[in-house]
Amino acid sequence: MRTLCFLQFFFRRMFMSFPRKRRRASAPSEESFLAVLRQFKPFCQLDTKIARARAQDEPVLYAHVLPGLDVLLCSVRGAQPPYPAVDDLRRRCIESIANALEQPLDGLENGGYWYEANGFGFLVFASRARARILPEFGAGVTERGPRRQNAGDATPRSLR
Repeated sequence: MRTLCFLQFFFRRMFMSFPRKRRRASAPSEESFLAVLRQFKPFCQLDTKIARARAQDEPVLYAHVLPGLDVLLCSVRGAQPPYPAVDDLRRRCIESIANALEQPLDGLENGGYWYEANGFGFLVFASRARARILPEFGAGVTERGPRRQNAGDATPRSLR
């Protein structure tokens, strides 16, 4: 028993005293693009943005969801609450972003890509096109006073 303890102590002391080689963490190549998007830190605000868009029933801008990419969250005209659960909408929004990134990038700058999920819409577009796109949806317009028309109407002007 005493020799066993001595051998354990000796080998621990002998092999633990040398620094170990650091191995690079191998990135799992089987991980899908969607799985990487789910772990991306800016998506932590997505749940609160979706909940706000559902509660206010007006468009909510999620600026820079990814670098250079914005998402406008809004209810579809004519859709009646209750909308799907926030978790389901989060999943559908991330799928929409992944799908939009697979499309030609010119489309992101020229109006973006529109996706719907049971009465809730996601417009994925380039951040550079924000000034051109937001007035069409009535989001980001800072008109004050009694002259404001169609307050809360989230439909694009082309559909009115």
